Amino acid sequence: MTERKDPEYISFTDAAQLLVQRGLVSSMTSQGLRYMARTRKDQDKGPWPFGDKPGQEPYLIAGRTRMMRTALLLEYLEEFPPVGRGADKKPRAARS
Repeated sequence: MTERKDPEYISFTDAAQLLVQRGLVSSMTSQGLRYMARTRKDQDKGPWPFGDKPGQEPYLIAGRTRMMRTALLLEYLEEFPPVGRGADKKPRAARS
């Protein structure tokens, strides 16, 4: 059987699915990954490795999609794993 290789660059949507497949997180959405990209600015959580600031690797723009180098994303998330509240444990109360 042929071993599947990761793509060189990956979108936020595909990256979220890959993180779940790899077992780095139990659940992740593209919006959750984008939120992490916006909010990870401090050193203790590790600054987000992609962007246009010094020390960040630029996104590859493909049409309207920002793509990240897959290997760098996986290295970063293995060193600074995502920590979140996780999936809902029970239904939320209905708003009136």
